Amino acid sequence: MGRAARPRPVLGRVAKEASTLNSPHSASPRTREYIPPIPRSAEIVIIGAGVIGLSVAFELARRGRAPVVLERDRVGAGAASAAAGMLAPVSEAEAEEPALVDLAVDSHRRYPEFVAAVEEASGISCGFRREGTLTVALGRDHEADLHHLREAQQSRGLKAVSLTTDEVFALEPHLSGWATAGLLAAEDYQVDPRLLLAALNAAVGAMGVRVIEGVRATAVEPSSGRTRVLADAGGVDVEIECDATVVAAGAWIDGLRTPAGAFGVRPVKGQVVRLRAPHLIDHVLRTPDVYVLQRESGELLIGATVEEQGFDAAPTAGAVMDLLRSAWHLLPAVYDCELEEVSVSFRPTSRDHVPIIGETESEGVFVATGHYRHGVLLAPSTAHLLSDMITAGVRSDLLARFDPSLTPSDGTRA
Repeated sequence: MGRAARPRPVLGRVAKEASTLNSPHSASPRTREYIPPIPRSAEIVIIGAGVIGLSVAFELARRGRAPVVLERDRVGAGAASAAAGMLAPVSEAEAEEPALVDLAVDSHRRYPEFVAAVEEASGISCGFRREGTLTVALGRDHEADLHHLREAQQSRGLKAVSLTTDEVFALEPHLSGWATAGLLAAEDYQVDPRLLLAALNAAVGAMGVRVIEGVRATAVEPSSGRTRVLADAGGVDVEIECDATVVAAGAWIDGLRTPAGAFGVRPVKGQVVRLRAPHLIDHVLRTPDVYVLQRESGELLIGATVEEQGFDAAPTAGAVMDLLRSAWHLLPAVYDCELEEVSVSFRPTSRDHVPIIGETESEGVFVATGHYRHGVLLAPSTAHLLSDMITAGVRSDLLARFDPSLTPSDGTRA
């Protein structure tokens, strides 16, 4: 069940500057890691400094707001730091429901301006590239998969071009001899999530946003017409009163007590292999079994597994073997590449694998989580549309399917 729209801004006033600060510094620095002073009052508090939380902070700062961001660990310690950064609504159209594709297409459209604004504010490149995605068939079974993907793309008005074997090799000559056909989504992008996180962090800092690491939010609760965020700052209990709270805590969101209850978000483990290689490929390469992409730095990424293992952060030999074998089948040169890293992340995943974005039944408490494999792609639209809701009371139809009111307290979508 939905709720009646309230077409008004939540924030009708700017919170007064706090006259005093929470101070988790009474213990010696030798016994407690230093944590910057935490304000007792703020206009907006954002919980989580991942790609979603920082993007929301950036968009709010562009509108003249100065939110406070609380991060339980360090900036970028969540899912995005291990993500590949494929911005591919066209190439992933078959696997997603229409409402999610619509949101992904909208966010993809916003990406060039979003990246340009972040880079200008931070002075840091985000590794944004426009070469597109080449989905490759390695035999007849894969060709059938490509045919179904092409049909899904056409039914949704998305652009992609079918390629012959010769055309595939003309674009990517290092592919294996098993390649038989291809599908080029020339308008897909990619970004380096680690650079994007660094740029967002620098940008919001330059715009007056306070990002405080090592502070674990424990609860959000109503407080005399406002909301109160309770947190653990290095073993010291602190609280911040605010007009609005954005809960963007990723896979850890259900460890936080909120008026909306649990959202049914769980971690889905993903492993990515990072290699070092000379220039091998220009496009993001995909098959039904694996993706491979290369940064301008030479880093070659192979991914990604999908594992229901909770918060088990251990990289595993079997996952690495499967990824490398599938990548070698597509791009034989990976055999001789230097192995740099195995990255592990926890994708925040809702019961129905779609995001949860919007205001909860508790006025002034917003949520942005459950983005699963699409957090990096959906960051610009999530930030823009949620900021519209927070600052102007505008509710986009693009977010209707992802409204938190569709998530009862037991975490099961209606």
